Amino acid sequence: MTGNIGEWSELYTMFKLLADGKLYAADADTNKIPDIYYDVLKIIRGTGNDKLEYRRNGEVNVVNAATGDIMCSVPISSFVEQTDKLLKSIKKKKDEKTKGAFELPESWEFAQSLKCKTLKAKAQDKADIVLMVHDIMCGRDDTFGFSIKSQLGSPSTLFNASKATNFTYKLKGHKLNNDEKAAFEGFKKFADKFEFLDSLGTDIEFVAVDNKTLEFNLKMVTSEMPLIFAAMVENYYKGKSAMLSELIDIIAEDGVIRTLDNKVYLRHKVKELLTNIALGMVPAKLWTGDYEATGGYIIVKDDGDVVCYHIYNRNAFRNYMLANTRFDTPSKSKHGFGTIYEEDDKQFLKLNVQIRFVK
Repeated sequence: MTGNIGEWSELYTMFKLLADGKLYAADADTNKIPDIYYDVLKIIRGTGNDKLEYRRNGEVNVVNAATGDIMCSVPISSFVEQTDKLLKSIKKKKDEKTKGAFELPESWEFAQSLKCKTLKAKAQDKADIVLMVHDIMCGRDDTFGFSIKSQLGSPSTLFNASKATNFTYKLKGHKLNNDEKAAFEGFKKFADKFEFLDSLGTDIEFVAVDNKTLEFNLKMVTSEMPLIFAAMVENYYKGKSAMLSELIDIIAEDGVIRTLDNKVYLRHKVKELLTNIALGMVPAKLWTGDYEATGGYIIVKDDGDVVCYHIYNRNAFRNYMLANTRFDTPSKSKHGFGTIYEEDDKQFLKLNVQIRFVK
């Protein structure tokens, strides 16, 4: 079995939670909150006839969910030992700057002894791990799906780019001739491209979200979100900032949306959008508003600690999302953007972004 650092981190999360038996909440800076935690009663993996429950009660019993049969029992101490070994192995691969998938035979052998067949959940699932936890705050047992983000490897992507995430802008002011378009194409950095356009007296104006499904999903937050998002994308490519929190302040000052308090309004709406993306919404699939990761986010910190943002603690989760996300430039050739083109004697430019975590 091979996997990248993120995929091995999902297995590490399973080992760690079964070893510790507790999932701690985090503040907006990913610091563990000692007094807020959830007792891990069991971890659920697979579906249908392959659905297994890892029940923690003095030891870990691997149970066939369909029949209730105990397939094997493993001491908690084994999970403590294997958690430590897996963390050291992942960190070693990181220190060696290993890229792509790699094998960790001892960890996978232990996983197989637990009847594991895969490292991670299916790619389309927002929930990477499903837990039954006991909430000490309200004194009840609940089952939740969590998305896992690991800080052990490269910063992970929150919002993936595709041709569906193209935004179209119309050039206004000076119309570029062929030589000027060639000069525009010659600049490698987009900030230089837009500085060149500015020197010609040319600017851009948002026209449309290319994909109607993405437009609908954005409008599920507010009808103004396509314009808000497009303004942030524009300022990113003009070199103003990559951090979403800073881009909000920029477009608030620009008056893209006029309210009683632009910053308060924009921060609230962008936090809501990021929450939707984190817990269910993907660009090219019509979103119903239902969360798939019903619990929230689990963060594997770079020191191996595992903390969570539960949807019960909504404010900390939303603040974390805004403070720790940035725009990133995807492949121009792959996604078909970044080139000036003409239609009906008018000039247009498509821009595209992905959203990535800072760490």
